[in-house]
Amino acid sequence: MMMGSCTAVGMFFGMLGMLTPLIAIGAIIYLVVAKRKNSDLHEAR
Repeated sequence: MMMGSCTAVGMFFGMLGMLTPLIAIGAIIYLVVAKRKNSDLHEAR
């Protein structure tokens, strides 16, 4: 039981470690795209 829970927790934290940087990169790209779209709208007007 302890080994099973430890491996499950280890996999969970491993996934978090892999997903956190991906989420951060995705958020940065999303902000850059949103800023570009907003600037394009202002330039068009």
